Amino acid sequence: MMEKQTKIDPETFAYHFMNSLSHEHVSTENMEAKAKESLAAYLTAYYIAQRFNNLENTFFEETSHVKGSTYQKILSELNQY
Repeated sequence: MMEKQTKIDPETFAYHFMNSLSHEHVSTENMEAKAKESLAAYLTAYYIAQRFNNLENTFFEETSHVKGSTYQKILSELNQY
């Protein structure tokens, strides 16, 4: 029986992550700083989701040959950054 791959939509993940951040009290003075924080959060989440999907593809192909926890391997790879 073949395992199902998990795929994350990087754009949706990044958007929801960015929206989960606190954006209270955004005034004219700190609007640019908050925009930069939001952009950094979005891009970070986007690229982490892409990296996860790439690792998932790699490990999914390997699982037919090797027994073990695929997700532990993926998390280990993601935590190296």
